[in-house]
Amino acid sequence: MKDLYTLTVLLGITFNSVFAQVGVNTTTPTATLEVVGDVLVDSELYLENPGDNSNIRGSKFLVRTTGNQLSRYDITNSKYGPINYVEFEFQNLSASGLLDYDTKISTDDYLVSIQGYSCGIAGAGRTGSIMPSSALSTLSIEGYQIYAYPNTTTNTWFLRAFVNNSTWQRYNGTTYVDTEIDMWLNVMIYRKGFIAKAQNDITVDMSNLATGTATLPIGF
Repeated sequence: MKDLYTLTVLLGITFNSVFAQVGVNTTTPTATLEVVGDVLVDSELYLENPGDNSNIRGSKFLVRTTGNQLSRYDITNSKYGPINYVEFEFQNLSASGLLDYDTKISTDDYLVSIQGYSCGIAGAGRTGSIMPSSALSTLSIEGYQIYAYPNTTTNTWFLRAFVNNSTWQRYNGTTYVDTEIDMWLNVMIYRKGFIAKAQNDITVDMSNLATGTATLPIGF
């Protein structure tokens, strides 16, 4: 009888521990395992069945630090987000536009692209009427280029916004004249290694044809 009683007690302890909640640095765990503090992972971490989470807003996710620690990522306390949006406003640009502007944003850590723009006569707001008028003929309208590019000398991203072979002009009632402009550039900045990955350039020789097929980027 004594041996049977002992076995019953041991089974009870094992059964209760299976369904217990474990807390580290907390005496009131709210999950099967709750850790209050940093977690150091020396090797792999496996999540075999994380399940679905319908509570998206206010949720946090884990990131690995350079010290190989897991840290909860909070966008409100971060200096940057995975995807960042900035509007650059340039005032009193010359009629030549924006030829080179160093954003000081590292090409090693970020990808930068211009998603949209607007411009107008300096001081008139976004509604000021301007147009790129050809220096060769007032009957022609030149195209323009607005883009971000990596400067290999400074290793930072530069912005450009200018008219091909001409200037920004306004109509003064009788003719077109050069004018200073204000410009707004909508810039997207993507954190490399966090949510964006740069792919190698793809060069296609079109052989004087109007149609062709590009090489699929690696991984797609």
